[in-house]
Amino acid sequence: MQKKLPVSGVPPPPTHTHTDRQWESTNKGSLCRSFFPSVEQRLQSNLPVSPEFTAIVSEHGKTKSYLHRFGILDNQTCPCKGGDQTPEHLIYHCNLLETQRGVMKQTIQKSRGTWPTTNKELITKYLGPFTTFVNSTDFNILT
Repeated sequence: MQKKLPVSGVPPPPTHTHTDRQWESTNKGSLCRSFFPSVEQRLQSNLPVSPEFTAIVSEHGKTKSYLHRFGILDNQTCPCKGGDQTPEHLIYHCNLLETQRGVMKQTIQKSRGTWPTTNKELITKYLGPFTTFVNSTDFNILT
């Protein structure tokens, strides 16, 4: 027979306060933090996880800036010649993604949003169009 803990012995549910403090105080992950300012907000998001989506919001993998940082590529310049190929360059500036960005921009503006928007709002308000943009990005032609 298994004994039950008295109600007073049951620990309270964990809070994310400590984790949020660590997240907010670290100097690492600044791009990811711009999409997810708090751990709580990230945990509440129902994200369409894919390698491409993860690469864009975390800056880990698939972009020339990431591959250059680890010595896999000699340079991080985007093939559009518009700057270093970072996730923010791809989302907001890359000429090669003008068509895909135009669809996302138009969808955001139709919902009375403004462009450019913030990374946080891409997740909290415009996850659908943002996901469509990410999924329509062919990273193979960008590296």
